[in-house]
Amino acid sequence: MLRTAVRMLLALVMAATALTAVAGPAQAANPYGPVEVCGPGYRVIHQGPVDTAGGVRYGTAYLLYKSGGYNCVVTIKSRWVGQATETHAVLLRDRERDSLNYFDRGNYRYYAVVKGYAPACVKFWGTMYPPGVTDYDRRGEAMSGWGWCD
Repeated sequence: MLRTAVRMLLALVMAATALTAVAGPAQAANPYGPVEVCGPGYRVIHQGPVDTAGGVRYGTAYLLYKSGGYNCVVTIKSRWVGQATETHAVLLRDRERDSLNYFDRGNYRYYAVVKGYAPACVKFWGTMYPPGVTDYDRRGEAMSGWGWCD
């Protein structure tokens, strides 16, 4: 009877160890949400997963709108939360003149955000890289098409 109990306990320990190894370390929850980051009056109108080509989720890019033609793009991290990694938020307002577009690129712990007036159609995207990596092929990205035209 004691041997059976020891075997069962050993099997449980081995199963728990295997499950932990497969699941990997837990990711910290990001304490920020898109409306909180963009501010009062903004509401989410679209969002997209910031995924790698292989389908690994790094975060979510959000497009928010505020009456009067104001948009906000925020890329919120779900991996490496609290650790500075290359993170981008981009709001495109013009297809041909880059100077009319808004960019926020940097090493951020929780999110990248950009806000601006956009009287016509917009396009948005969010990008993230793993810690210490700027290899284009290892990025996670969410990109929309042109839309949200008033």
